[in-house]
Amino acid sequence: MTAKLLGNRYELMEVIGIGGMAVVYKAKDKLLNRLVAVKILKNEFNDNEQFINKFKRESQAAASLSHNNIVNVFDVGVQDNNHYIVMEYVNGKTLKAYIKEQGKLPWKEALFLIKQIAFALDHAHKNNIIHRDIKPHNILLNEDMIPKVTDFGIARAISSATITLVEETMGSVHYISPEQARGGFVDAKSDLYSLGIVLYEMLTGEVPFDSDNSVSVAIKHIQEEIRFPEGIQDVPEGLIDIVYKLVKKSSMDRYHNARELIIDLITIQNNPTTRFMDEPDLSDETKKTPIIGDAQLEEKKSQDIKETPKKEKFKWGKKQLMAIVLIPIILGIMVFVLVNAFDVEEVKVPDLSNQTMEEAIDVLQGYKLDYRLERENSSSVSIDHVIEQDPVAGTMLKEGQEVVLYISDGVKQVKLPDVTKQYEVEGIQILENTGFVINEIERKYNEDYEKGMIYEQSPAPGTLVKEGAEIKLYVSQGKDSAVLNDLVGKTIDEAKEILLSGGLTLGSIKEEVSNKYEKNIVINQDPKAGVELQKKSVVNLTISKGLVKSKSISINIASYLYGADEDEDENGKGKDKDKEEPQQVRVKVFLIDDKNVSTLQYEKAHLSNETITVELKGIGVQSYQVQINNTIYNAENISF
Repeated sequence: MTAKLLGNRYELMEVIGIGGMAVVYKAKDKLLNRLVAVKILKNEFNDNEQFINKFKRESQAAASLSHNNIVNVFDVGVQDNNHYIVMEYVNGKTLKAYIKEQGKLPWKEALFLIKQIAFALDHAHKNNIIHRDIKPHNILLNEDMIPKVTDFGIARAISSATITLVEETMGSVHYISPEQARGGFVDAKSDLYSLGIVLYEMLTGEVPFDSDNSVSVAIKHIQEEIRFPEGIQDVPEGLIDIVYKLVKKSSMDRYHNARELIIDLITIQNNPTTRFMDEPDLSDETKKTPIIGDAQLEEKKSQDIKETPKKEKFKWGKKQLMAIVLIPIILGIMVFVLVNAFDVEEVKVPDLSNQTMEEAIDVLQGYKLDYRLERENSSSVSIDHVIEQDPVAGTMLKEGQEVVLYISDGVKQVKLPDVTKQYEVEGIQILENTGFVINEIERKYNEDYEKGMIYEQSPAPGTLVKEGAEIKLYVSQGKDSAVLNDLVGKTIDEAKEILLSGGLTLGSIKEEVSNKYEKNIVINQDPKAGVELQKKSVVNLTISKGLVKSKSISINIASYLYGADEDEDENGKGKDKDKEEPQQVRVKVFLIDDKNVSTLQYEKAHLSNETITVELKGIGVQSYQVQINNTIYNAENISF
């Protein structure tokens, strides 16, 4: 379908991708003079009216998304029963192709990519749009290796019917959540499950579940637990924890939203040793007791007998008998004293979490327990409240023993770094490395900043804000521009108004006669229509002096050469010029306008005895002037 024009606007250039549902073309938007990607659905989907209606609705909804990590949807249309969607053209490759090239990705690169994909999903989910088909095939990497999620509209439209597990779905079934495989309810957490599979594949170079058919793969998603290969190295355990949490079988056990995931990813980025799951406690493992055989036992006995010294004969006296009587009595008294001295009651440690410091101290004093205070920052517990305690609630302690209370100092206050005048990718990296979250990026034209450069941030640089605060960035789209309208055929006043409303400036106005337009109508413009111009650019116009008309004049060459008087002799009789030999002459005719500007209208060689007819084109009352050879004759008026 190349070399075809869709919507009288999009010129298809070449095929850049073929999928199970559509063919993707590189195309040129002739109106805005830019490259776009046009995805045309295959014929089998064009016959499904229910699918087409949902495809239109969902694609239009996806067009409302505006995020640096989402492929923009510009337009949706149909022509000759070919349904198409016009999207941002990303000059790059899919994440799937990149993983195949690399085998597996370094964990830092995988973290960089997955975090930006999570930002895209967070933006979509906040706008109540769920993708439903997150997979590396639907993630494009541009020339700067920035990931962009695509196919929001198509993925949502597919979900109008239960996925049929046939070979055509193999690309998607490797990444679907258990609830999708069962045909159950799908929400934002389903996207997060698929994202976990994508992260697993980036870290290992392979999908966790595979089989010869899609049904078997789907069953594995429902029944089997994901496990990382034993040989995986150099991947932080905390990042593996994140994968395991993303791919929990029950959606209730996964991250509640993409924002929670992003916070953990930033934590790993700043501190790779962080863990998010309890490590297995191996301290209470049963120790193996060696089995001693009879032979060993007999050997041991004989050794003991050999090593036991022979006893000497003991003689009993009064002192020995007194000791036998007094020692038990003394020991009994000591035991009685010690038991009464240390007979302290045990108490169960109460749960003090989220209580105020004063409340917790009062409770401990009521239980006759001592306490020690440790203060630390917390983003989840209010200031001067208990974050945690040691030992934990339910532990049995003797009265007077110590409980450590960790008291919240509130969220840590940090100074917001200045990322203005930084390019977008660099600025985001600086903020995220400092623990901040980018919640919104607004793009506007700005005369003073290059395209892609941050020109403002909120809160302002240097402000003391809570650690992990959400930041809004304002990114320049470069100098403001406008697409020049077609002004030909407009009156000069209409043209001025159109230019003014588009932020453009009217330049010079030149007048010319026109074969088509009446006076004061635009007959030409510079630059031409359809060109994208920066705001305040100058546009020059040519307007009609009036509609040109034609009129013929007759020129007797001899009368100009010899004059009327020379046609008669001194007796008043005409001379016989016919007997004279005619000469060849060059005749020129000029038309002179009201500003005394002369324009050559006619030039040709004739004989001196000819009478010629010349057609002149002009407007209103003008004058014409005849020149024969090098002689110029007086001008004469002509009315058109």
